Amino acid sequence: MLIEDLKKVWWKRVIKNGIKDKEITVKVESLTSQEAIGSPLKREYPLLKGKESLIQASIENSFGQAFVDEPASFSGALEDVKNLPLNSNKNRGIFIATVNATYRYLGLVDNTIHCKNDGPEVCARKIAEQLSKDFPGAKIGIIGFQPAIVTHLSKLFKIRVGDMDIENIGKTKEGVLIESWELDRDIIEWSDIVLATGSSIVNNSIDSIIEASKGKKLFFFGVTISALAYEFGFNRLCFEAT
Repeated sequence: MLIEDLKKVWWKRVIKNGIKDKEITVKVESLTSQEAIGSPLKREYPLLKGKESLIQASIENSFGQAFVDEPASFSGALEDVKNLPLNSNKNRGIFIATVNATYRYLGLVDNTIHCKNDGPEVCARKIAEQLSKDFPGAKIGIIGFQPAIVTHLSKLFKIRVGDMDIENIGKTKEGVLIESWELDRDIIEWSDIVLATGSSIVNNSIDSIIEASKGKKLFFFGVTISALAYEFGFNRLCFEAT
């Protein structure tokens, strides 16, 4: 599993940089929707509907975030995080937020904090502009409904969208039918370009997305996948994160 591979390379970096035995306390907490995303133009975000939470890990003054559907608080040493079994969304979220904070602390990544207010709209427009420039006329499969991204991409591309939220499935959102995540493989096979939510590393669907996307151009979006994208060279589109 990719998340287990990430744990191994993260821990090697912890040891290499001499912070394994340093007195570092990792604190993880859930952010309010206002703290996480502010007041965006669109209101269909899972954060604002209570379907997801954004948790934030802090290592001294360095922060890393992750989207989760099982928010939890945590306080402990880096080794305590290392020893967490990655068998639940809750534990995977704590781990991923901590890894993102670690890589921020080590100066390896610097865009681990979610954008707020009009940031998601600006980011979505930039994603659409870049993909339109690089892949004009492509069919794009979006894995994970994000309203601003769907709005801007649907204006320029043929798209299909898969999502896990049963309240979205089968409904038309931003002019596009939202299909079940169970059709992700079919959506990916149909597409030329795959744009997947980085929170797939937390909900444990990332391995199947990567496997199904072989031969396709694959991009991830969001802050959750910050460190993993850096470590394994995945394409990440996240223009307004800080």
